[in-house]
Amino acid sequence: MRYIADVAQMKEIDRRTSEEIGIPAIVLMERAAEQIAKQAMELLLGTQEDRFSAQENLLAGKHILAIYGAGGNGGDAVAAARLLKLRGASVYLYSADNKTPCELTKKQLAIARKCGVEEVDPLPESEKTGKDIDFSAYDIILDGIFGIGLSREVGGEYRALIMRINEAKSPVLSIDIPSGIHAGTGECLGTAVKAALTVTFGEYKIGHLLYPGAFYCGRTVLADAGFVPKFNRKILLEGEYQYFTYEKSDREGLLSWRVPRSNKGSYGKVLIYAGSVNITGAAYLAAKAAYRCGVGLVKLLSAPECVDTVRRMLPEALYQSFHGDEDAEFFSREVAWADAILAGPGIGMGEESAKNLSLLLEAGREQEKPFVLDADALNLLAKEADCQEQEKRIQNSERLVWISQKIPKYSILTPHPKELSRLTGRTIEEITEHFIDTARQCIYNNHLIYVLKDASTLVACGREIYINRSGCDGMATGGSGDVLSGMIVGLCVGKQAYKAATAGVFLHGLAGEYAEKLCGRRAMLAGDILDGMLWLERDFPHLI
Repeated sequence: MRYIADVAQMKEIDRRTSEEIGIPAIVLMERAAEQIAKQAMELLLGTQEDRFSAQENLLAGKHILAIYGAGGNGGDAVAAARLLKLRGASVYLYSADNKTPCELTKKQLAIARKCGVEEVDPLPESEKTGKDIDFSAYDIILDGIFGIGLSREVGGEYRALIMRINEAKSPVLSIDIPSGIHAGTGECLGTAVKAALTVTFGEYKIGHLLYPGAFYCGRTVLADAGFVPKFNRKILLEGEYQYFTYEKSDREGLLSWRVPRSNKGSYGKVLIYAGSVNITGAAYLAAKAAYRCGVGLVKLLSAPECVDTVRRMLPEALYQSFHGDEDAEFFSREVAWADAILAGPGIGMGEESAKNLSLLLEAGREQEKPFVLDADALNLLAKEADCQEQEKRIQNSERLVWISQKIPKYSILTPHPKELSRLTGRTIEEITEHFIDTARQCIYNNHLIYVLKDASTLVACGREIYINRSGCDGMATGGSGDVLSGMIVGLCVGKQAYKAATAGVFLHGLAGEYAEKLCGRRAMLAGDILDGMLWLERDFPHLI
């Protein structure tokens, strides 16, 4: 598990590392420059070896352009340029603007000049042709224009400069975050540098993990610049919100437990209300995913036609058909049988589905059982909220609070952007363009856990927001969400609900990565993610 920093937290880490720990800012800058130079050499030479201390002319014949701004990132770029010059490269500095550099960058410029690093002076405005410097002539470009503090739209000369960098064929190494990306949200502020590699320090920032920032970063490397991890964590835990992510090394601890002396009753029971007359695949995928997470018994509650179909595909499960006369007592018995309940995939939007869901949730509230709500369950709740709003019983801003009162506390909701739009009354564009803000707004003043599905899925509850890094674009296929909801409800047996949600999202992504290696991204089906789950418990070199 690794904590993630927002912009304010990272600035606080920078300041307090110097003031309280006593590590001078210039020392942190030198350490950062060493890591940038190392990564630049690996990018240039195509090697993963640590060759920073190798022969002096290691980079002979290589041409490097370091574009620097007035802030601290500019100083990092200049210092790295000097170190690369000392390894034999032809290195040139290019000022992104006419602003007076900060004191640290001034010092680095003075040192670089004494070490023979040349500066490229843009032509005067009157003589410019738009081609005064050929950025394509360089083997690599260091992007040190803006740092993590950028929050305004990029325009004017900066916009033109970034567009020229992106038009060049040279690979770009961005320092800390690509210039033009908001480090706290991942938003593109008008335009942004498209990096092949981003080297960051201290902690990952939110903008590295959320799209479109994750796309512009290319490959992101968290390098050691001398920060103190325990001190960083202390500061991150002081924040209003705590952001974190999992790494592959966390995988084993997130899987469900097993002991030698046990039986099927030892591993819990899951009830799944899914599927309908014409929709059977969602029920099958969710039920099988729950089993693959180690659940002892899974029961499917569905229409007779769906039960008949899924029974042939998954004989290991238990089945209960609806007959049209189910009452509150029926649902109370079914909920009492289960340790965790999933409702929603493929149940449809009809009146009978709405009645069944309402009775199921009522039983869940009375018995305080963990619930996972997905797909049509979310749409039915949104539809009911629409009616409440039309009747003036609630306002738009009260929708999520009203929904939280309809379902058991600490239920897990798993909406994709369109479903979340229906739940909240906000547009899809508002949700996706301000994704981290959306997560914070969802968890305000209610007791729900939100799994906000997107290319970088968020899981939010209380003060904690998990940002997922696993998965691949092959998972963008019908049924993938049904597998995820089945995994989450399976992990709810024996785990606290929020931990089950974060673990489910992470392991679902890993299973997708394994499926990609087995069958490719374009050919991947949701069922392949189920097969990918078979590889979660062990490392196989050809799959990792």
